[in-house]
Amino acid sequence: MMKRCGIFLFFDKDGVVDRYIVHMLRCLKSNIDHLLVVCNGYVNREGLTALRREADDVLCRVNLGMDVGGYREGLFYLGWERLSRFDEVVLLNYTFFGPIYPFTEMFDAMEQRDVDFWGITKHHKVDPDPFGVNRYGYLPEHIQSHFMVLRKRLFMSYAYKDFIFNTPNPRTYLESICEYETIFTKHFEDLGFTWDVYVNTDPYEGYSYCPIMFYTKEMMEQQRCPIIKRRSFFTDYSDFMLNSCGEPALKAYEFIRDHTDYDTDYIWENILRLENLRDIHRVMHFNYMLPSYDTDYEGKDGENALFLLAEHREHLSWYKRYLREIPQYLDVYLVGSDENCAAVRRYLNEGTAVRAQQIAQEDFSDYLGILSALAPAAQKYPYAGILDLADPRKLTVQPYSNGASWQYADFENLLGNANIVGNLLQQFAAEQRLGAIIPPMPQYGEMFAMTDADGWFGRFEQVTSLLKSWGVSVTVKKSSEALSPVGGSFWVRGELLGAVRRVHERGGKADRLTQLLALPLLFQSEGYYTGAAYSDHYAPVEITNQDYMMRETNKTVFAKYGPTYHNVVVSRIRAGQILEESEAEKWSRELAE
Repeated sequence: MMKRCGIFLFFDKDGVVDRYIVHMLRCLKSNIDHLLVVCNGYVNREGLTALRREADDVLCRVNLGMDVGGYREGLFYLGWERLSRFDEVVLLNYTFFGPIYPFTEMFDAMEQRDVDFWGITKHHKVDPDPFGVNRYGYLPEHIQSHFMVLRKRLFMSYAYKDFIFNTPNPRTYLESICEYETIFTKHFEDLGFTWDVYVNTDPYEGYSYCPIMFYTKEMMEQQRCPIIKRRSFFTDYSDFMLNSCGEPALKAYEFIRDHTDYDTDYIWENILRLENLRDIHRVMHFNYMLPSYDTDYEGKDGENALFLLAEHREHLSWYKRYLREIPQYLDVYLVGSDENCAAVRRYLNEGTAVRAQQIAQEDFSDYLGILSALAPAAQKYPYAGILDLADPRKLTVQPYSNGASWQYADFENLLGNANIVGNLLQQFAAEQRLGAIIPPMPQYGEMFAMTDADGWFGRFEQVTSLLKSWGVSVTVKKSSEALSPVGGSFWVRGELLGAVRRVHERGGKADRLTQLLALPLLFQSEGYYTGAAYSDHYAPVEITNQDYMMRETNKTVFAKYGPTYHNVVVSRIRAGQILEESEAEKWSRELAE
């Protein structure tokens, strides 16, 4: 059996060592004889204790040179005399989750192969070089550097030492790719060293340059690939749109969840702490299609609750159908003045009206204050619905039909009928990290411009300021639009209103919309993601709207920037690269025809 030394490169912007790291090192340790953890940058006390418990040695260094600098310093720290006692040196980092399958399977299989270095996965050749700086003029086929194993003939050679001593520390991610990862395999293959990978990705050549991102599920299912990249759960969605219809990450996650023993909590506690909520939502497609015709949900009386915010009573007839559809098993709370709550009762089914409890509320200007007032009651329930019986005229300027449609969309998707509610509650039960379910973001009438100008209703700075006052430090990007129940209606785990109450007590002034934009980010800081509900009545409307807006926009965009890949079109627009007049005229004419 080969004697192995492992060098694990760790980095975390907060200095936190999550459980997926501990689990990975523990599984790795049974396959190697000595483990050195190299920490790029700060690690908190608890994390350092956890690393020292799993590793034989921990080296903390300044965060310079990224992975390359860390690996190199780890090699120098151990020294060549000590390294010479090992048959293999394993270089791996924190950028993947695993093992999905035992590492032992892989090490045992690869020990039988007569090679000088190997890895788990490879990236296929890309010609020409998309970055324009690679020394070969193209990206060679190469072992991906998140997991690479060097055998003694290579790591003790003059050629390798020369490479390690003379490769400068990369200053950027691009330099790390082009001056280390993508050239390493070809450089040493040209010198006569042999290599291989554990997972044969040749069947995907011509289909994907990077199978570990786009054929992850197939690689795990068919070839027992033991890892999945962290980036699968938050990558720029243009990567998926360029290479697929957007399904790879969801397929891979569902396979891990349903067919392996890997604890998916390891994934969520890390991803939700560090990454952007909208990016996660988009990549994982947290959009739930809720049937109105049937449900398997068997509600128990008083198990969950519905809070109806009755700020006015002039237009309650708009909500009559939905109020009559409230499932009998829900505890109903009416929130508002005596007069307004009495008006709502008249629209409820008799049994519900009799049982409905009242929470007095006169001032609706502070939305967070309302949720804080509801928290003591809501926390008694696993799940609670917050439905705002708003006056459509207060939501928008004329025509008020926009506001009426907004309320239609919110209530149709959150309280359409008892089956929709039952299926929505089942979704919560099925996904333990699902914290809130919101209706689709409005993108019609005046809300189209308000929502889509920057995706934050012009309130990005106010949202980040409010989060700071709350002590919430999740990753928020202006380039990734908000995900929010901007109409004030949503379903939530009851316990999360306790978090709302805590931050409300800390202060931090903001208008209602800013509070609503920040709310899912607060839930994220508590370890939960937010999903969106689409009833089977409303989903066709939303699909038509989105398709129509895209097609109409494309007619103009293609005429000026040319029909090509979506990300290329977007890049051309940002750079102002309008087609030559003759080309523009050609496309305008053909589109018109």
